[in-house]
Amino acid sequence: MSNTLKINATGAPLQFFERYRIWKDYCNFYKNHDSTPLVEITQDGIPCFDYQDIKNINASSSNLIFIDCTYDGVHCSKKFKKYNKQKKYILFCNGVWDTDYHQFGIDYVLVQSFFCLWLMADTYNTPNRFCYYLDKSYNFDCDKPYSFVSTIGNVRNKRNIFVTKLTQSLADRKFILRYSGVDYGEPSDHLDVINFIPGEFDPYIDLLPKYYHNVSQSLPMAMYNAARFNIIVETDIAWQHSFFLTEKTIKGLLTGMPFVSVATPNFLANIRALGFETYHSLWDESYDQETDWLKRFDKIVDLCNNLCDFDWDSHREQLEKIKHKNQTNFLNLDKVINQEFENFENTIKKLL
Repeated sequence: MSNTLKINATGAPLQFFERYRIWKDYCNFYKNHDSTPLVEITQDGIPCFDYQDIKNINASSSNLIFIDCTYDGVHCSKKFKKYNKQKKYILFCNGVWDTDYHQFGIDYVLVQSFFCLWLMADTYNTPNRFCYYLDKSYNFDCDKPYSFVSTIGNVRNKRNIFVTKLTQSLADRKFILRYSGVDYGEPSDHLDVINFIPGEFDPYIDLLPKYYHNVSQSLPMAMYNAARFNIIVETDIAWQHSFFLTEKTIKGLLTGMPFVSVATPNFLANIRALGFETYHSLWDESYDQETDWLKRFDKIVDLCNNLCDFDWDSHREQLEKIKHKNQTNFLNLDKVINQEFENFENTIKKLL
């Protein structure tokens, strides 16, 4: 049996494998590990398909197929369930989930990478990137005319329900809530860096094609600095036993703006497992353990009302410590990626 797995990878998976080879060189050079990478990238390797390319996935003659789901997670399960059940799959995803709980009816292994985290860390913290030069630090000194800011992307049913619950239940009516480019609170065009056409929101619209700078990378710091906290509505909300981290939360951690998360159960616990800090020492984050998403919405709305009366000035030092810890943690994510590659190798060894 071969001691390497040959894969015909391109695009984002290829970037992952290139980082993996760098990590192996590091282990060999500094840790005296005499081992070669377990994966070889070659055109005659097992085929790699985009997770949505069901026709070619099922038509492939290979019994082992690499699935590129780099920017997505368990919410793509409807696609996975359509794959040929006679084959075995390596699902390469940004999200992680309990593979015993989520079966999909196919034989698969999960190769998980916090791809969005690594991409955004590189995007904002590398001097040869355009976003390195953006203002990306929340200012606790500024006057705050609004209680909170929330910028929500594409229209989705559960987001509609949350926005309705929130806007109907708030005691403080002075807030910014931009949903798919439309203001549901105070007008905020003057504070945003992008002029959206209502109903035509797209997070991947190029703002500066020269630098591949798009909407999802933008940081509306004037808007952030006008409010006390950020309500971050994540991609996944109702899924159980899973964790899917996107640029929405990463930008909140990067800027240091206090935030409340509308996401899956235990989302904040998973954030802390990556070395970041949340706000459980300052206010009630028990909503994070609520498994019923509608009840979780209610708890979040109650918290947002309570935060309108929170004494932000007297807790400023604690808030700034959390901000600095999270910003510093972007420089100490090597432990996370080390574990990621170790998990990857353990998965590949079972296939060899």
